[in-house]
Amino acid sequence: MQTTLQAKVSKRLLQKADRLFTGTLAGRVIEILQNARRAGASEVTIENKDGLVSVHDNGRGIEDFSKLLDLGDSDWDQAMEKAEDPAGVGLFCLAPRKLTIRSRGLQAVITKDGWTGRPIRLTQVAAEEQGATLIFADEPWVKDLVEKHAVFTGLKVIVDGKDCAHKHFIRGQAVAYPRLGCRIEVCEQQAVGPHHQAFKEHYYHDEVLINFHGQVIAFGYSPVGERLQFLVDMTGQATGLRMMLPARTQPVENKALRELRKVLEIEGYRFIQRRGSHKLTYKEFLRAAELGIELPEAQPRFQTGTLRGDTPEPPEVVMPKDFPLARCYRIHPRLRDTTHRIEANVHLLAACGRFQSPFVPVDIADSYDGYSWAKLPTIDQVWVDLGQEIATDYLLGQKITAVKSIFIHARTSDGKTWESEAPLAVMYDDEAHRSFYNDEHLYVTPEAANELYPSQMWYFCGGFNEEGDTYDTQEYLFEQDLEAFWATVAGPGEYLRRKITSAVAGVEDDWTQITITSDGGVLIHCENGTLRTLRPPHVKKDKST
Repeated sequence: MQTTLQAKVSKRLLQKADRLFTGTLAGRVIEILQNARRAGASEVTIENKDGLVSVHDNGRGIEDFSKLLDLGDSDWDQAMEKAEDPAGVGLFCLAPRKLTIRSRGLQAVITKDGWTGRPIRLTQVAAEEQGATLIFADEPWVKDLVEKHAVFTGLKVIVDGKDCAHKHFIRGQAVAYPRLGCRIEVCEQQAVGPHHQAFKEHYYHDEVLINFHGQVIAFGYSPVGERLQFLVDMTGQATGLRMMLPARTQPVENKALRELRKVLEIEGYRFIQRRGSHKLTYKEFLRAAELGIELPEAQPRFQTGTLRGDTPEPPEVVMPKDFPLARCYRIHPRLRDTTHRIEANVHLLAACGRFQSPFVPVDIADSYDGYSWAKLPTIDQVWVDLGQEIATDYLLGQKITAVKSIFIHARTSDGKTWESEAPLAVMYDDEAHRSFYNDEHLYVTPEAANELYPSQMWYFCGGFNEEGDTYDTQEYLFEQDLEAFWATVAGPGEYLRRKITSAVAGVEDDWTQITITSDGGVLIHCENGTLRTLRPPHVKKDKST
């Protein structure tokens, strides 16, 4: 009976090597550059000619050719294993291509069946001055691609006679963590250059970049609520940080990575401490204190007014220049509901009301509660008084009623009552029995036609619908419906008068009377006693006149 198991690699795996390690062009560039660096090279020269790629490095060269095709094995020493965890793929990244290798006066030519186990003869050639040369068929190793993966290797890399950029991964103040084998720098996301950004799929994400000696991997981790970039540069010391094999494009979830995350959080808060100002929530402020990092209070974060709009925007609430936040108001939490009725009326009172001293409501996210600047007097009660009803209609399915007057009132915790006429308010038909399906009811005064832009009223009727027509088309249709509503409010005679006076607005100022005849003619009586006659094209002038 079998009592033990032992892992082993089947020979059939080797026979499939020409299909297992084809990989990507970027993967081949990375692997060959990493091998050169590990061999002690300081310079790599790449040439593309006649469909062949030639790679020469000035490293130690190949001491033992037998290791080249020993899958999973290499001649890297124990220190290298602990620091970099090389995968042992090596030259197999070039399979199944025909590959010529020259180093230290020896040459090997590996063809397709050589990758799968056929013995390969070594021949004597003229000795290279130093290092090793690889020649193989591949798509061109163009400079832009090679440069991306060479820039942080510490190597001088030349492609077809042109030098690749050579940059330091860490550029500023960095903190060493020998137990993790790395140095860490924290900076603003916008501070990193294009060579760093090239490894990020999304500009505002992939907050962590780890440089494994030129091979850079990115992953998302944001331990603090600001857009910071964390640069982790491996130093060559022993480390428990490991990459997923064989591609090595993401870290292995292990104890070392969990420790790295903790360290990144601390360094993030320390960076903010050095910077001296921040926008962190109060919870994060307390977390920094828990980690022993003392921060100042966050800069005040607020929005003037209580309504948020993109396009269209509601009427604007203006905070006077140098007006102190301490004199502003927040809506009391118990007045907040699932609709924007109270917020809308408070906003409209502040935007359209007339007061001797400014009434400025602000919106501060609950996540900032705890900071001294967020503790403001509150708006504790809001109510609306409506005048006599004039007309009712629906705009975009939103019920709208014109009334002779609207007064909005707000009572605040500092004992004041703010009240003023307003051109618009938001109510419910039945406050006591409103349901989920009961939309707000808009009330407007006739003055709203002159005091508010159509787009500002459109905001309260739902605004732009992304699933509908273009913005301009939707705005035009709303304006047409609104104009028809104002005609109803004004009455048919007043609407006609407005239309006529609007039509003659472009006529010269020297007229005293304009007469429209039944045949479509227009007679303009001027101040100087002359008469201008405008006749439609289809009406012929009477010769007797």
